[in-house]
Amino acid sequence: MKNRITPVLLTKLLSLIVLFLCCLSTGRAQTLIRGMVMDNINNIPIVGASIEITGTESGTQSEKDGSFVLNIQEKLPTKIAVTYMGYELKEIMITEATDNLLVSMVPGALVGQEVVVSASRKREKAQEAPSAMDVIEFDELKADAVVNPFLSLRNKVGLDISQTGVNNGHITLRGRSAAFQTETFVMADYRNLILPGLGTISYGQIPVDPIDLEKIEIVKGPGSALYGPGVEAGIIHFISKSPFDQQGTSVSIGAGTRNTLQASLRHAGMSANEKFGYKLTTYYRKSRDWEIDSTDAVEAAHLASFQPRVVSSLTGEVITDVIPDYNVESAGFTGTLAFRPNKETTITAVGGWSIGKSLFRTAQGEGYLRIPRPFGQFRIQSGGLFAQAFWSYQAGGDGTAFLYPTGLTTITKSHQVEGQVQYNFTLEDEKYNLIVGSDYRLNTFDSEGTIHGRWEDQDDYTIAGVYGQAEVKLNKVMDLVGAARVDRFVALKETSFSPRLGLVYKISPKHTMRLTFNRAIGTPTALNLFADLPLANRGAFLLHLLGGADEVTFDQPSTTSFIPGVGQNRGIGTELQPVYNLVTAQLAQLGALPDDLIQYLASVGEQMDGFSPGVLTQEPLTRERLKLSSSNMYEIGYKGLFEDKLGVGIDFYFNNRKNVVSAPFQASPLVVQPTLANDLSGVVMSNLDPEVLAQYNLSPEAVAGIYGNVAQAIAFNSDTGQPNVLGLIRADQTPTNSPLPTVDLAYYNIREISYFGLDVALKYYFTGDFSVYGNLSWLSQSYFEDVPVGGGDGSPTTDFSLNVPDTKVKFGVELYPEYGLNGFAMLRYQNAWNSVNGVPWTGPVDAFLVTDLGLGYTFDNNLSINGTITNLLQEEYRAFYGAPKIGRQFIAKMYYQF
Repeated sequence: MKNRITPVLLTKLLSLIVLFLCCLSTGRAQTLIRGMVMDNINNIPIVGASIEITGTESGTQSEKDGSFVLNIQEKLPTKIAVTYMGYELKEIMITEATDNLLVSMVPGALVGQEVVVSASRKREKAQEAPSAMDVIEFDELKADAVVNPFLSLRNKVGLDISQTGVNNGHITLRGRSAAFQTETFVMADYRNLILPGLGTISYGQIPVDPIDLEKIEIVKGPGSALYGPGVEAGIIHFISKSPFDQQGTSVSIGAGTRNTLQASLRHAGMSANEKFGYKLTTYYRKSRDWEIDSTDAVEAAHLASFQPRVVSSLTGEVITDVIPDYNVESAGFTGTLAFRPNKETTITAVGGWSIGKSLFRTAQGEGYLRIPRPFGQFRIQSGGLFAQAFWSYQAGGDGTAFLYPTGLTTITKSHQVEGQVQYNFTLEDEKYNLIVGSDYRLNTFDSEGTIHGRWEDQDDYTIAGVYGQAEVKLNKVMDLVGAARVDRFVALKETSFSPRLGLVYKISPKHTMRLTFNRAIGTPTALNLFADLPLANRGAFLLHLLGGADEVTFDQPSTTSFIPGVGQNRGIGTELQPVYNLVTAQLAQLGALPDDLIQYLASVGEQMDGFSPGVLTQEPLTRERLKLSSSNMYEIGYKGLFEDKLGVGIDFYFNNRKNVVSAPFQASPLVVQPTLANDLSGVVMSNLDPEVLAQYNLSPEAVAGIYGNVAQAIAFNSDTGQPNVLGLIRADQTPTNSPLPTVDLAYYNIREISYFGLDVALKYYFTGDFSVYGNLSWLSQSYFEDVPVGGGDGSPTTDFSLNVPDTKVKFGVELYPEYGLNGFAMLRYQNAWNSVNGVPWTGPVDAFLVTDLGLGYTFDNNLSINGTITNLLQEEYRAFYGAPKIGRQFIAKMYYQF
C-alpha cells in the first residue's frame, strides 16, 4: 500500500505543532499603550494608521476617531513606528506605559514604510521585506477609471500588463507570459484566484472591484519557498477593506466608449460592541471587445480559421452562429461576516458568486466563455495563528465555453479545494521570528471527454506541502531570512524542494539593501498533462493536442495520406495501387481516354503493386513525460528615500531556468512525395499490355506519361513548384477514433535558459500628494533560438520566448490629494520582440508607445468623479502576435460614500 499525504493527516500534524508553539509563546510581560494619531496640519484624526513595534510583526491600527491601543510584550525601552499613506514615518521610543500618547503625523512621502503581508506571509514593512515590493493604495485605484482593477498595475516597474481585451489580459512579473497560462500567483484576501490545474485566470470572473479594495500588494520574484509550486514570477495580492475599519455605503457608476457601463456597491457595518462586522459588495460591467480586423493579414487568418457555427460536442446541436461574439459582461457579489472577540483575533466567513462572459485566447486559439464561479472561504487570524479553507467551482457546462477553430464546445467543470494553516512566533526577545505552515490543494475535473479525453478518469490534480521560515536578527541593522518548502505533486509522483535565503541590511529606516536567492518550482498544469482534444479543423486534417502525462513516441511510423481513397499506409510514403485507381477515376471523369480503354485500365488496377517513399518535413518529435521545472534566481536590491523627496528602487537579478514547459508545437512530421510521379509512371509502364494499348495507338510509355502528369499535379503546387503535403505521421498516442487525420501537437520541456534582469524605479515627491516617476525594466534576453528540448543528447531543438519585451520604459506624473483636483499622465514604451505562443500566436510584435491620461475631482462631501483615457493618441498595438489591436478607450466614473 502506498503512503499518501491526506488533508486529515496534515491537519493533525499542524494542530500538534500549533499547540506546542502556543505553549512556547506564553508568559511574557505586557505594557499597555493608549494613544491618538493626528494630522498635525489639519488637526484631524487619522483612521487606519499602522502602529507597529519596531523589529517585530506586532501592531495595531488607529480607529475611526484616531485612537489606538497597543499591547507591548517586549522589554522596555522599545521603539514603535507609525505609518500612513501620504505621511512621513513617525518613530517613538516607549519607556513606560501611557494612556495619552499623541502621535502627530507630518504630510509627506511614504516610501517603503507601508505594512505588507504578502512577501513573507506575515506583517512587515515593504522596506524591510526580503523581496522587491510595490503597493497600490485605494486612492490611486479610485483615480484610475479602468474596466478592471488589474489594469491599474500597468505603470509599475518590473511588471507588464498584456491587455488582450477590454476586460481581459495577463499580468507578467519576472516570468514568461503565455496566451493562456500565468506564472504569477494572484490572490484576493489570501484566496488563490489561479486555478492550479489550468494555470489560468479569467479577470472577468474575479469578484474584486476597486470600491472594496484597500490596496494591491505586488511581490516581484519567485515565491515557491512559502507559497508552493507555480509561483515562479511573483505575487499579486488584492486586499479588501475590513468592515471593522470602514463602515457605511459606497456606490460607483461609470460609462465610456466601446459601450462600457459599470456599477458597483459596497455596504459594511458592525455591531454596537464592535465584535461583529459584515460587508456586502456587488458589481456589474459591460463592454464591447476590440474587433478582429479582417483587413489585417494576421488577424484575417484567425477569422478564416473559425468554423461557421459552434455545435455541442455531446449532442451535435447548434450552440451559436454568432462568430465571433464581441459582447463582454461580468458580474459578481460577495458577502462577508466577521467576528472579532478581541484585538488579536478575527474569524471571517466569505461567500460569493461571479460570472464572466467574453472572448478568450488560449495557446490553442480563440474561443468564448460564459462560466459562473461560486466560492466560499473561512479563515481565522489569532495572534500568530493563521488558518483558512476555501472552495470554488468552475461551473462550465455544455455550451458555456467553446473554441472557434474547432466549432466544438469544451466542458470545464472544476472543483478547487485548498486549505492552509500557519503559525508565526518569536523567540529570545524577538531575535528569532519563525513561521511553520502547511498547504493542501486539490483540483478535480470533469470535461466529459471534451478536453481531457482518455485521461478523464485520471485527472485529479493534487499538491500538498509543508514549509518553514526563520528570520534571525543578526544585529540592529542586519536580518537573515531562510525558508524551505517540500511539496508532493501527486499527478507526476514527484517531490520538490524550494529553498529561500535572504540578507536584509537596514542602512537606516529609509534605506535598505537586499541579497537573496530563491528557488521556485513550476508544475505542468492539468491542461499540460491531460489535454487530449482537437484544436482546429483544417479541412483535410485536425490539429490535435496531446498532454504530457504520457510520452510521445513514433515507434511504428505509418503514413496517413490526405489523398482521397488512399488511407493509411505502412512506412513513410504511399501505396501506389490506390493512387493508380484515383488517377484512373479522374481520367474517366474528364473523358480524356475512350471508355473501353478506361475499363481496361481499371481492370488491371490490382496489378499496380508498388510503393512511393515519402520525405518528412521534420523529424518526429518524441518526448518523455513532462517534468517539474525550476527557476534559480539570484538578486541584489536597494530601496531608499533621499531627503524625503527622491525614492529610488534598484533590483538586479540573474535567473537560471530548467525544464520550462513550452507552448504546444508540432510533434507529427508531415509527408511530401517528390518522386510520386516517377514511381507511378514506372509501375504503370511495367504492368500494361502493349498489344491492348496498340489498338488505341498508344504505348505503355505514353499512358505512363499521362498517369505521371496527373500524379505530378497531385504532388506539386503548380504555382510555386513546391511539393504539396500529402500525408502525416501520427504519434503512437494519437486517438484512433478521429473523423479526420490528426496532426499531433504536444508540450515539451525546454532544457535550460538563463538571463539577467534589471528594474530601476525613480520617484520624486514635490509634496506628499504630487510626484513624478520614471521606471525601466530590462532583460538581457527574452528570445532563445535552437534551445534543446528534453533531456538526452541529440534532442531536437526549438525557438523559445519569454513572450515579453526586452526593454520597458514608463514615465508619469501623479497628483493624489485627499480633496480637490487629482489626476495622472503616463507614457509606456516597450521595444519590438518575438512571440512564441502556440500555433496562432507565433511571430513578431511591434514596438509601441502608449499615452494614458486621468483627471478627476474629489469633493469634501465624499463625492469623487474621475475619467481615464487609455491609449490617448490611438497607438494601434498588440499584446502579442496575432492578438487584436488595442485602441483608445475613455471611461468616466463617479464614486460616492454615504
